[in-house]
Amino acid sequence: MKQLRTVALLLDHLDQDMAWRIKEVHQFKTAVENASGKNIDAHIRAGVSMLYAHWEGFVKGAANSYVNYLSHRANRNSELKPCFVALGMKTKLASANASSKSEVAVQAVTYLLDEMDQPVRLPRSDAISAESNLSSTVFLNVIGWIGIDPSPYSSRFPLIDNTLLESRNCIAHGEYLNISRERFYKLTTEILEMLRWFKTDIENAVVGSAFLKTS
Repeated sequence: MKQLRTVALLLDHLDQDMAWRIKEVHQFKTAVENASGKNIDAHIRAGVSMLYAHWEGFVKGAANSYVNYLSHRANRNSELKPCFVALGMKTKLASANASSKSEVAVQAVTYLLDEMDQPVRLPRSDAISAESNLSSTVFLNVIGWIGIDPSPYSSRFPLIDNTLLESRNCIAHGEYLNISRERFYKLTTEILEMLRWFKTDIENAVVGSAFLKTS
């Protein structure tokens, strides 16, 4: 990932990443519109697989781009919301949680306290994983790391789990799947809308410095 040192670089990166994905989704939609006979089902199955790939790819990429930008700001841990502090110290927290030894726990707490006035140490690539299975549960975990409000997305969770992800898994396992053109068009519209929400949420968080801890 290129280094996103400024707000302008981050916003431009998000614009470019979203633009090519929208273009490709519409290309598949056009292919479905122009198909006939059995080719319709084949194009829809390919389109659903591609739509899932863009859902996972953009969410993971945009979240990591946000973290990449914050890593260059070098705010102190004490200045940031707890989610980013936790992300920066995830490895240390995990090692403490895995051990039953008091010495390890005390060292971890001491480390956390000492680090609060130090610059945050955020990874600059692949800090957040979509786990190759971006269900609503995994999505909640992703946005939990970057402090995005989940409530606007909650009504779409059945769509993510029961339509997009379940359909993609069936296709990936070689099962025949029959989805109507109308359902595919609606799914395309709803997933692209969610990706735009996510992009806007990150843009607003960056421009409004929502990553900073409120006093």
